[in-house]
Amino acid sequence: MKTSLLLLSHSKEITDGIKKMIEQMQTSSEVSIYSLGGTADNEIGSDPTKIVDAVNEAAEEDTFLVFADIGSAILNAEMAQDMLEEEQQNRYYLVDAPLVEGAFAAAITAGTSNDLEQVMSEAKKAGKKDWDS
Repeated sequence: MKTSLLLLSHSKEITDGIKKMIEQMQTSSEVSIYSLGGTADNEIGSDPTKIVDAVNEAAEEDTFLVFADIGSAILNAEMAQDMLEEEQQNRYYLVDAPLVEGAFAAAITAGTSNDLEQVMSEAKKAGKKDWDS
């Protein structure tokens, strides 16, 4: 299973940094990572058309796992889903997990497993630190 991770934030620098970190830790050719932070003009904000363009660019990918940080990045991820073709929507998953830890865990797991449920489960568990208050 080929997997694309779509990283969304209001800051391109944030998603570029996460992408770089993940690429240094996982080397599977089955995982592609897209840094989609910021607007089309590389300003602070987010843009659903960047997401749609990435999905269209990666047409042969099997699954798209979307990780977003806050507010309008989440809304734009949802809006982009509505803008996709139905077949693409069936492969597009909004993952309710922390952007950094969730994307990292998903990338590592997707590089070794074809089980989508396992990949998403590991992403969702990744942010739990179990620190005592």
